[in-house]
Amino acid sequence: MNRLRPTVSSSLVATGAAVLTVVCVVVFTARDPARTLGTFLYGPLANRYALGNFLSQAGMLALTGAGVVVAFRSGVFNLGGEGQVYVAALVTTLILTSTPIPVIPAVLIGSAVPAVIAGTSGWLRHRTGADELITSFLLSAALIPLVDYLIVGPFRDQETNLLATKSIPEYARLTRLLSPSTLTTAVFWAIGVVILLWFVLHWTLPGYELRIVGYNRRLARYAGIPVGLYTTLSMTVSGFLHGLAGTVLVLGVHHRSIIGFSGGLGWNGIAVALIARNRPVLLVPAALFFAFLNAGARAAVLQNQTTWELGSLIQAVVFLFVTADILHKHRPRRGRPLRDRLRGGLSRQGKDGNTV
Repeated sequence: MNRLRPTVSSSLVATGAAVLTVVCVVVFTARDPARTLGTFLYGPLANRYALGNFLSQAGMLALTGAGVVVAFRSGVFNLGGEGQVYVAALVTTLILTSTPIPVIPAVLIGSAVPAVIAGTSGWLRHRTGADELITSFLLSAALIPLVDYLIVGPFRDQETNLLATKSIPEYARLTRLLSPSTLTTAVFWAIGVVILLWFVLHWTLPGYELRIVGYNRRLARYAGIPVGLYTTLSMTVSGFLHGLAGTVLVLGVHHRSIIGFSGGLGWNGIAVALIARNRPVLLVPAALFFAFLNAGARAAVLQNQTTWELGSLIQAVVFLFVTADILHKHRPRRGRPLRDRLRGGLSRQGKDGNTV
């Protein structure tokens, strides 16, 4: 708890600054600032529908945030989460609408496809040195228009005016908890994934070795840790968790694949991971916070009290303050030789174990 307290305080300062900035923007731009702020703060909790949708969004953000965390803790970064969510959703939809495969195998197969895609980026990083930021992003950028074509083309449901596939069967749909909202039992999936990730990272040998790889790859090689395995494995798990969020979109929210329906889950998962400081124990509060901001902005927009740009502004402000805080914390001190700074960092690492 002593090691976690500075991280929590830092996250609270960054998120508090972001909220204050959003409030100032609303005050100076809204026609009725008091009413708009009231809607922004109370809208996500106004009724069962709003509360359920807010919690549902938080659950999916926790999944994508967990995907970002598991990659980052091994020293790599998965920037293709948006495309991975999208692909998993379509694969799961096609399996459930065209085959008799049960729900659980369909979810596993649908999540395995983006896991292979993300794992390929990790493998390329290890074997060829290709930057996984670039490869994961490019693969995602190529997959999104392909999925769009499949949805509006060969797999489009001709009996509806929507640009969407056929609906999945009733038996494959998740049980709703706060009807008519989209909150389903998938929220327990998200909580279980976060707990499992925390346990694996901090209480198992593979989790410890993975964190060693993220801390210092040369040190990990010297210690005999298979760096390539953990690089590929962490990206694979990251893609699987993003894919799991995509299956939740199909099974619990839309019950079909709709063009452009991923809704920024992959990108927003990065913000959630940054707010949580890449610590699994903070993922759920971070997801709730970010989902609350988005839900509040959406409520204000739907009541014609502000513009659609407020949602994008919130995301930009959160990214700005959180990343600025991280850069400030890791800025090297002046006046000390680099060798001394590194020696001091290693001695602190051996003393309190914060970094690993």
